[in-house]
Amino acid sequence: MNSITKTNLSIETIRHLVKLHFPKEEVISIVELSEGMCNGAWKITGTGCLQKGVVMKAGPSNQAQMLTYEKDKLRTEIFVYGLLSDREIPIPKLLASDISRSEVPCDYFFVEWVPGATWLSCLYQIPAENRPGLMRQLGRCFGAIHSVEGGWFGYIKEDVRFQFDTWGEAFTSMMTDILNDGKRHGCLLPYEKMEQALAVHRNRLDAVKTSRLVDFDLWAGNVFLNAPDCTRITGVIDFEQCFFGDPLADFTAAVHLLKNVESEREFLEGYAQIRGPLNFAEDDRTRMDLYRLYMQVILFVEAYRFDEAYAEKVRERSGRKMEALLEKLTA
Repeated sequence: MNSITKTNLSIETIRHLVKLHFPKEEVISIVELSEGMCNGAWKITGTGCLQKGVVMKAGPSNQAQMLTYEKDKLRTEIFVYGLLSDREIPIPKLLASDISRSEVPCDYFFVEWVPGATWLSCLYQIPAENRPGLMRQLGRCFGAIHSVEGGWFGYIKEDVRFQFDTWGEAFTSMMTDILNDGKRHGCLLPYEKMEQALAVHRNRLDAVKTSRLVDFDLWAGNVFLNAPDCTRITGVIDFEQCFFGDPLADFTAAVHLLKNVESEREFLEGYAQIRGPLNFAEDDRTRMDLYRLYMQVILFVEAYRFDEAYAEKVRERSGRKMEALLEKLTA
């Protein structure tokens, strides 16, 4: 995906960075991974520890025009790799990282290459008899993430301006930030209606008393399977959008994995093995609609970074979904 936020590093620069972190190894190939929407990424193979492949991921440069919540997002991902390193979830090992921006004007890191293919690319090839087992594994992955308790509510940043004592304060700030970004980019959005929805349901947000790690990007494109068999999850990647908050938010962002979490029996069985059973009340469903609304606003506002034809499709689709959600939330 072409995006104006991606950092374009030359092959020579990437070779230099590899040599800094893996001085004993020789690089054989460097292949750009173009699927990402915001960051640059490359698969690197070589000798020794590079033999099975590693991925280098580079965040946006200092000069890139980013949304407020995206500030230092690669540092969030590096931090979360540490949080999840001893949990029951198959994540690639973090091999090296640099946030000094002394060699290049961006943060970057190296992780192990994840074998297999994404759930998204296998979506229509997964045998029906394999799905229950995969969904149980997926439930355990979500449960492992939600087993991490936070020390505050909000995005995982060094800047305390993103950290709050209550979930109501945190989520209101998160939504306010993205709406202000929308105004800055000239987005035509129903700002007053969204603020009304937040105010009406603030007590439901404040009912969340314990902050949990939330991925908010655990969708089919970030889950890998042992293709072509598709019997096992081999890896979960991309933790840059993580925050500490209400774990129910994750069930609203799992595109092509969960349509209605309440109806996914095998998923709930797997989740319960790690975190205990989930029970949904009407307040929970309302909060999940608020999180769906937040995601649609993000998708609408971030479209500025893509080419206009693609951006217009995103805005049209997100606009329809926002309208339907606001009708429910402000009725």
